[in-house]
Amino acid sequence: MPNLSQDLLPIYQLELARGNEVARVDEPAGTKCPYAVVFKGALHKDEIERELELSSSVKYWESRDPHYPQEAGYYSEATGHAVSGPINGA
Repeated sequence: MPNLSQDLLPIYQLELARGNEVARVDEPAGTKCPYAVVFKGALHKDEIERELELSSSVKYWESRDPHYPQEAGYYSEATGHAVSGPINGA
């Protein structure tokens, strides 16, 4: 994923290794997010936080606004890029 922020690349790689598939890439993904990778399945949050040493610029977020897709993921404060998937059970 050549355009994805380097601090999110380990999450992207973990998701692919766990069998998750990319649903789409949004460029831009909104006014504050110039690039987003959206997976078909929910992200493996427990594994991400247990197995990866994430940069301090990487933060977790959830969107439960019914006007938008119910998604959760990680974003880079450094670049505004995001990696997300649907919220489990949403």
